[in-house]
Amino acid sequence: MRTRAVTVPALTAALALAGLLAPGTSMAACTGVGAFSCSATVSATALAFGNYDPAVATPKDNTSTVTVASTVTGLGILVTLSYTISLSVGSAGNLANRQMVGPVSTTPLGYNLYTTNTHGIVWGLNTVTHSYSALASLGGNTTTIPYTVYGRIPAGQYVAPGPYSSTITVTVTY
Repeated sequence: MRTRAVTVPALTAALALAGLLAPGTSMAACTGVGAFSCSATVSATALAFGNYDPAVATPKDNTSTVTVASTVTGLGILVTLSYTISLSVGSAGNLANRQMVGPVSTTPLGYNLYTTNTHGIVWGLNTVTHSYSALASLGGNTTTIPYTVYGRIPAGQYVAPGPYSSTITVTVTY
């Protein structure tokens, strides 16, 4: 089992969440018949909530995308690639209640990250698992799969105005 972890740097925009991931490539685990190799690249986009108004009665939502691009090279059939995507707790809080730290460290802004737009499953450790089959080719056969991360700040949090941020680490285990 290999693990590919990429840390998302804190963002600079007010009430935003995650910065850009530096793309990384590593050998991906795959099984099949033939002489082939697999590699994977992981990237993510920023999750910025924009301005948050605690007087608004609805939560503040936005999305980000984690993308896994896997390449199978060589001669092979029945090649299967499998991996799990995890999101860390972040720089404050816990998995059930992630927190962004702002200008007053004693009053964080709560938020969380989810696997669907219904916000029913918190995206945490080993939450999203994917497996798919691909054909190997001498020039390389690349499959790119985007995963949407659904962010939500619950309504009614009266915190000091200013920028809030958290750092999330995306880990792909294969």
